Amino acid sequence: MTRSFLLWQLRQDYTTVLRVKGLSEAAIIWRHALYNAAGPVLAIVALTYAYLLEGAVLTETVFAWPGLGMYITDSLFASDVPAVLTATLLVGVIFMVVNIASEVIQAALDPRSRLA
Repeated sequence: MTRSFLLWQLRQDYTTVLRVKGLSEAAIIWRHALYNAAGPVLAIVALTYAYLLEGAVLTETVFAWPGLGMYITDSLFASDVPAVLTATLLVGVIFMVVNIASEVIQAALDPRSRLA
């Protein structure tokens, strides 16, 4: 994903202007293009982390690993509704915190995405 976003940034007009001004390719990549590609990459990483967290139930159940996913599965089989609701709420809160942190960092990286 990083390569894809970086190649997209390198095809933008501002990188052409930087090349015409005489900046080296390394400076264009490291100072400008990679910085501008960091926002979308961060959003993809945050969503991927959230989906991995959701898949923990299946993975921990199949491989019998102890963790939150196994706790949810054991609570479901034991009909322990408060434990299932609490663990599900915890997964939802972690999901929201990761996405909010991603948005805050993305807003810090890209001034155009900040609120007015």
